[in-house]
Amino acid sequence: MEKKQLGTTLVTVAAGALAVIAMSGMQAYAHHSWAMYDDSRVITVSGTVAGVSFANPHVNVSVQVAVGNGEPDAWSVRMGSIGDMTNRGVNADTIGVGDEIVVTINPLRDGRNAGNYTRIVSINGVENAAEGTAWAPVR
Repeated sequence: MEKKQLGTTLVTVAAGALAVIAMSGMQAYAHHSWAMYDDSRVITVSGTVAGVSFANPHVNVSVQVAVGNGEPDAWSVRMGSIGDMTNRGVNADTIGVGDEIVVTINPLRDGRNAGNYTRIVSINGVENAAEGTAWAPVR
């Protein structure tokens, strides 16, 4: 292979590799958008845990909130990834079905009963001492 042709081939392969890397990074970034959440509002959701999905890409908790008419209102609370939650001291055993939980969230902009958590306030009456950084139960 000629020197000039080899150089052109290497440049083409390098450009293709960079394009693939750039596109995969954009795809991952687009997946992790928080645009659907209203970060100008923080609300508190308090109720009984009906389900927990301790899985990536996000830990999700279903909460049954008691409302005035006696019928529970289902809320979905999105949390961080398993790694993020573990770094904050929350693991698969921290939140369980039947637990009484209080969390603050940025609600969905469209008004549905869901949001992105900002703080675990308490689980079964045990308060969180560190806002948004680590689960540090106050004993």
